Amino acid sequence: MSVGVPVLDADHKTLVGLVNNLHRSIGDAEEYATLGSVLQALQDYADHHFAREERVMEVCRYPSLDTHARIHRRLALEVRELKTRYDGDRSTVRAKDCLDFLHKWLFEHICSTDMDYRAWVVGHPEAASAAESVSLTDSRPGKAQLDWKALRILVVDDNVNFAQIMRTILEGVGVVDIRTAADLDGAKAILAGTELDIVVSDWHVGPESGLDLVAWIRRQPELAKIPVLVLSGHERVASRDVALSAGADEFMEKPISARGLLICLSRLARKGG
Repeated sequence: MSVGVPVLDADHKTLVGLVNNLHRSIGDAEEYATLGSVLQALQDYADHHFAREERVMEVCRYPSLDTHARIHRRLALEVRELKTRYDGDRSTVRAKDCLDFLHKWLFEHICSTDMDYRAWVVGHPEAASAAESVSLTDSRPGKAQLDWKALRILVVDDNVNFAQIMRTILEGVGVVDIRTAADLDGAKAILAGTELDIVVSDWHVGPESGLDLVAWIRRQPELAKIPVLVLSGHERVASRDVALSAGADEFMEKPISARGLLICLSRLARKGG
């Protein structure tokens, strides 16, 4: 359902997509890493989206802004509490335990509560610009905005669910050209035949190492300058220094933060450009 502001509708689509990602992760071998990333992304997007939504309601003089904001704060707090429980002891939080709650607040809030302000924002001349003024990556005023739609990104991960989380986050900011590979041979084939701006690779791609892919990229004259971000859910083995020494430009541990990921990719895109 549309609230009448394309940017807010896109946020809603991203939030629903993250819930769907969580549903698909149930029983997965990397369920805990997937759950952590989804919870962190939900927290990032909830805080960002609620601030964006409230800015639009403020500009459009929606009379129930205060009531709506209180609902936002309650929902955001519950997501943070879930994430805090997960951080404290992953075994106390399972994907299936979160779904009922997330479905309830996301779908009931979006399909019911958010529809209450629709009449106030549809056609309002400042609604779209107000929504766009609140950025998930907190770009500084006056700094040129990154054209996410122009980016071409390859995601290399043998975990289909995690690759889908990445796609959901990237599509949420407008990235259209997203390629995925589940092994190094597939990644090399895409790299050899496609112009790309950024490569995001898991450290462990099945039995293979993403660092071997990084080394291969750096040996190819036509690919050597492509920025590479390495991710890892095996923090005891992986380290930033090892990844960077292997040729990666950036390193992040799973579970990832959606905001942290986008800030990192923005930095890499500007570096590569």
